[in-house]
Amino acid sequence: MQEEQINTSILPLFKISAFRRFFGVLVPAAFADWIDLIAILVLVSYTWEMGPTEVAIVTLAATLPRVIFGIPAGVLVDRIGAGPVLMAGLLLRTAFMVAMFFFAVGILPLVVLVFLKASVASAFMPAQQLALKKIVPQNMLTQAVSADHFVIQTTKIFAPVLGGALLTIWSPHQVFLLGALCFAVASLACMSLLSALKTEKTDAVDEQEPTQSSALADAKEGLLHVWQTPRLLLGVGLICLFIFSVFLYEAVLLLLVKETGQPEASAGPIMGSIGVGGLIGAYLTAKIGDRVNLQLLMILGLFFSGFGATAAGWLPFTAEPVGLNMQMVLWFAAGIAGSFITVPYGAIIVKQTPEKLLGRVSSVGEMLQSGLTLVAIPVGALLAEQWFVSMPFFVGGVVMSGGALVGFAVYLNLSQTPVEEPEVSEEAI
Repeated sequence: MQEEQINTSILPLFKISAFRRFFGVLVPAAFADWIDLIAILVLVSYTWEMGPTEVAIVTLAATLPRVIFGIPAGVLVDRIGAGPVLMAGLLLRTAFMVAMFFFAVGILPLVVLVFLKASVASAFMPAQQLALKKIVPQNMLTQAVSADHFVIQTTKIFAPVLGGALLTIWSPHQVFLLGALCFAVASLACMSLLSALKTEKTDAVDEQEPTQSSALADAKEGLLHVWQTPRLLLGVGLICLFIFSVFLYEAVLLLLVKETGQPEASAGPIMGSIGVGGLIGAYLTAKIGDRVNLQLLMILGLFFSGFGATAAGWLPFTAEPVGLNMQMVLWFAAGIAGSFITVPYGAIIVKQTPEKLLGRVSSVGEMLQSGLTLVAIPVGALLAEQWFVSMPFFVGGVVMSGGALVGFAVYLNLSQTPVEEPEVSEEAI
């Protein structure tokens, strides 16, 4: 009855040999992703002295592959297993980072390499979640997802700081080589993980032979599982509302800070507050995630995220200027609320999906989030330009808080029905 035990700490995870090896893959890979991002932005904005159009093109090249290749990447993960996809993805990204060092001498080759690297990365998250499902016991999955999120948030904070420090003495191209080295280290660590994931590939091959299902049929099966699993569909809907709302105002956050009378140097502490709040939120989710309903935790996080975004939008209109410390507190709380959405979502995906469908289901969520990101960024810019800088914050806040109320009504309806989705999904296989 292992699943009935409640875990509130991530430390027992490190007693699992396969998870320690997985952690050894995750840390350098996440670090490489973020240090790569800061180097690309500095290269385009400062070294080449290009404008917002070129930055937008590079951002599009990094995001669009998740929309185009999201579901095919999930099908690939489910067919050949997490281990081979993780290994191939790390090796290919190592090669692309080395290619950036040698060939990224203009915007066109840089965009092509960023697009190729992002295309490979589109399969990495589904493979990562499938690996967690394979190596971690069911009653520890929430803590495993929290640990995963904790690593991503930590590298999101410290990798740009280190990258910025290195860029004072190195060129962006030299930082690309450091990113390639990190991916290479992750590849070496992944070699020791393949044995723990080996049976996954065999199972996938065994399934394909009797059914001879097409890739299109596999993709439809993943979409149908999301649509026919109400609790999973609720989680996907909540995360989509959150992502859309956040990216409405994320691009104009620094403009809002400027509107409040704060200097440019305030951007660093405010962004850091969001990151630290995300770390604390991931830790709290690991502690309480199995004591409360994960969908309810997402709803609460979405509601308070909406409240925080609306409050941030009012900052330029207050009678007395709001100081930096108070703004840092607000964004720290926003970081915590955001983790109450993103971490439970990852746990819901892993828990509510059979192992053989996890790649496709995870990719559906990734594809929807990336698509909404591409829509939200220009919409947010249009709102700020047509009205005022705070408008994207108001709209995002209303969408999140209103969506949370609708989500709560759906949650109450679902709570009156028994949890049957996992068994139904297993039969669908």
